[in-house]
Amino acid sequence: MKKSNIVTFTVPSEIKLILEAAQQIGYYDSLSEFLRDSIRFTLENKKHLRIAIAYELYSQKKISLGKAAQILQTSLPEAKEILENW
Repeated sequence: MKKSNIVTFTVPSEIKLILEAAQQIGYYDSLSEFLRDSIRFTLENKKHLRIAIAYELYSQKKISLGKAAQILQTSLPEAKEILENW
């Protein structure tokens, strides 16, 4: 099982209502599930964000090239090329 961390943040009241409603209607079992799904969706649909994140983490030696390739959703050779040219 993957280790989980607690993150606390502040949202505008409009967003809080939306988050609560999504859980109340039963679409998501928890606020955490909704947020994880939202983050996954954002990363899947914003290639430049994935590249920037992978570059930042890889250049700080916080992730391996293999993990960077996973974030980039590409092969190892292609990930290496992307990170070298970023």
